[in-house]
Amino acid sequence: MKTKLSLRILVAAMVLALGAGGTALAMSPEHCGAAGGRMEQRMGYHLQEMSRLHADLKLDARQEALWQDAEQFSRSSMRDRGDQMRKQRAEILASVSQPGADLRAVVKQMDELKDAGRQQHAASRERWLAVYDSLDAPQKEKARLFIKGKLEHMPQGGRFGRDAPARN
Repeated sequence: MKTKLSLRILVAAMVLALGAGGTALAMSPEHCGAAGGRMEQRMGYHLQEMSRLHADLKLDARQEALWQDAEQFSRSSMRDRGDQMRKQRAEILASVSQPGADLRAVVKQMDELKDAGRQQHAASRERWLAVYDSLDAPQKEKARLFIKGKLEHMPQGGRFGRDAPARN
């Protein structure tokens, strides 16, 4: 009897530790931290790269308005997302710090944030596609070549910098 009870306590402790550890890893400050977090740094880098394309495209007033809308939406969306992630991390940490924490509720909360992020990403993508749709044929070709160059330099796993797997 005592062995069964100890095994149950051990399993419950491991589940709780894995849930809290996975949450802390997924929501760690280096992934969603202050303005210097990786997510914001990557977005800043990508927007800098996009400014090169922006200069090459020589947009008219209508196209420029669409570009500025897409860029502003991307920036504000990234800031909002970082704020949401920091807030959720604090809430989750508080939740799992309580005895008898419901890990299903914690995981559900994490899934809801991920779904909201997907929706924001889709809305941002639609704005950038509206910019693309407004381009003429030579501008679309420049955009295509720009994206092709970015994809060719992207590591196979799709990650940049320290996240990228080592190449052989």
